[in-house]
Amino acid sequence: MRSTKRGVFVVVLLVLLFGGAMNVAAEVQVDIGINVPYYVGVRTDDDDIDEAVRWVFVLPDVKVNWFDEVGPVRIGAGGRLWTLILQSVIYPIVSLEADVGRFVLNTNLGGGLFINFGLYTGMHFAGVFLPEFSAAYRMTDTFSLGTGAMFLFAPEVEDLSSFAYMGTVFGRFTIRP
Repeated sequence: MRSTKRGVFVVVLLVLLFGGAMNVAAEVQVDIGINVPYYVGVRTDDDDIDEAVRWVFVLPDVKVNWFDEVGPVRIGAGGRLWTLILQSVIYPIVSLEADVGRFVLNTNLGGGLFINFGLYTGMHFAGVFLPEFSAAYRMTDTFSLGTGAMFLFAPEVEDLSSFAYMGTVFGRFTIRP
C-alpha cells in the first residue's frame, strides 16, 4: 500500500512539474550526448570501492528540458534517456543550467520513476535518485565538450552515506528548436 501511495504522489508531482514547465517555459532544449566513463565507485559506511575505468565504452544519452530563464540561470523539467543499445531507461529530471562565458554549468536531479525498455521492459516507481553535475566548453552554438559526475542514491535501501558514483567525459549536441 505504501508503494502505491508513493507512486501516486510521484505521478502527481511529475504532472505538476511538467505541466508548470510547459506553461511557462520559453525554450525547449534537446541534448544528445556521448558519454565515456573514466571513474566509477561505490561508497558505503564500511568501505569505499573505486577504480579508474580500464576499458572504453560509450553511454549515449538524450535529455529533453523545458527551460525558463530566471535571471542568469535556466530552470527546467524534462526527461533523460540513457541507453546501452539493448537496454534503455528513461526518468524525469529537474535541471538548473547557467552559461559562464563559453562554459555551460549544469546540474540535474532525476529519478523516482523509471521506464525501462529493451531486453527488460517495465515501469517502476523507486526511491532511487540520480543527481548529476557537469561543466562543458561550448565549441560552437550546438556542440560542447565537457566532464561531469553522476551519483546514485537509494535511500530506501541504504542511508544517504552509501551511494554509487561515476565520472564521465562527454561530447554533446544541443538543439533548441
